[in-house]
Amino acid sequence: MIGYTMRAFILCVIALGLLTGCGKKPPRDFMPDPQGWFIESYDNGVITVQHEGNRYMATCDSSRSFNNAGSLTDKSNVVDFPTCDLAIELVGQNVQAFEGKEKDAAGRMINMWSVGSTLALRSWRDEHTPWRQEEFKITSVTKKLQ
Repeated sequence: MIGYTMRAFILCVIALGLLTGCGKKPPRDFMPDPQGWFIESYDNGVITVQHEGNRYMATCDSSRSFNNAGSLTDKSNVVDFPTCDLAIELVGQNVQAFEGKEKDAAGRMINMWSVGSTLALRSWRDEHTPWRQEEFKITSVTKKLQ
């Protein structure tokens, strides 16, 4: 049987893991790619990202899957999702800019960009396979102190 002190220690470790996101934060010495988009956090529909010395905060506006690039105008080939869970999966990672063509370990191209007050995130394999796109409404942009 485990003693009281050991049970308290185990509960503290579990609670600490839950409070810190169980490893979803990057190491303290991690440096975001200044040219890419670093997804710092995602909490209740609010994403925080760093890009070129700026910190963006934005709220989930839409999350959709398209059967392929040719299906954009055919609503029967578009699936809407209630949450931006692609962003959740990418917390703590660098994402390449819109022009990037590099694939990740799973064979996906993941890109992020902003246009006006919209921040967009896209994951896809190629133009002939389904792809996912999430759009966020930018609520603030602040210059990071160097």
